[in-house]
Amino acid sequence: MKHKNEHGNHQHENEHENQHEKLGTQRLKALISHWIEHNTGHLEKIIEYARMLEESGTSEVAEHLNEAAEYLQKSIEALKSALKHA
Repeated sequence: MKHKNEHGNHQHENEHENQHEKLGTQRLKALISHWIEHNTGHLEKIIEYARMLEESGTSEVAEHLNEAAEYLQKSIEALKSALKHA
């Protein structure tokens, strides 16, 4: 459903559609899949660097990287869940 909103001397048409429908299911799935792959690549690098830092005795930085990796892993899991429901 569309309706127009008048703002001064111009108008805007607003569509009352679900953003999901506007994007298109295939496009949405492709975007989410890309984000999963992209973030997984970052996760692997973060874990790799955390291990290297632990081995070199820089454990404080490694701890923070491991914490970041945990958050990123949770984000990836949320994206996987979103993909299942897209």
